[in-house]
Amino acid sequence: MLTLSSYYPAGGRAEHEIKIINIKPTERADVLTAMAKLPYASTEKPVVIYSQTLANGEKEYRTVSAKCPHQGADISGDELKADGNVYCSLHRRPICIFSEYNHAYLTEKRADEFYIVKSYQ
Repeated sequence: MLTLSSYYPAGGRAEHEIKIINIKPTERADVLTAMAKLPYASTEKPVVIYSQTLANGEKEYRTVSAKCPHQGADISGDELKADGNVYCSLHRRPICIFSEYNHAYLTEKRADEFYIVKSYQ
């Protein structure tokens, strides 16, 4: 189990709840791939759902685009590190998932379905 050095809340914001579809497991138990229409996107795109067990024993899920914002490399196979970042295998660019400057979306699991949580009132 990975222990993060610090905890920061999810930084991504969604005006409404978003259902995540086509969820598939990966080789790592803490990572799923799927499709979702992220905020400000016009179509559904590949996403990655990362999970982390918190100090209170609960699991927290965060969703990000499966493409590195730098040059679009697929990050779904890249490992979440103890600093809360995934480092893109193409150029080692950090992508913040659980770290301070993250733009990851808080995600809930309900039965076998996942939803990006509405974060605006």
